[in-house]
Formats: sequence, C-alpha cells, structure tokens
Amino acid sequence: MSKKSTESPFQALEEEAYHAYREWPVWLALRERELDTHLAAQRPPDSASAHPTPDKQSRHSALDKRGN
Repeated sequence: MSKKSTESPFQALEEEAYHAYREWPVWLALRERELDTHLAAQRPPDSASAHPTPDKQSRHSALDKRGN
C-alpha cells in the first residue's frame, strides 16, 4: 500500500533529487572500487603486479579510514 503524504509530488521529487545529489560521490567511489576489482580480474597474470602501488593504495584511503 502506498504511503499517503500531504506534500506535493514536486516536493517529493525535490527531496529524492537532493538525496541523490548528496550520495553521488559515495556511489562513484564504490563503483570505481568495484570496477578496479573487475578489471584486475580480467588482466592477464603476467602483467598484474603482486603488490599494489602506493597510488592505488592511497586512492581509496578515504573510504578505508571509515572501515568500508
């Protein structure tokens, strides 16, 4: 059953847009991490390095500090 609300459809749309705007940087960071994992699995074994470079490690440090 849908939730009845007194706000207009435009107010609901505006609120959803605001939340999407706020969550966009987080979504991009998580998607980038997911793509890095996928692309690393697709690389041939001889070109994949055993140790990640410092650049790769620091790229996701902001999320890692929060435990994600």
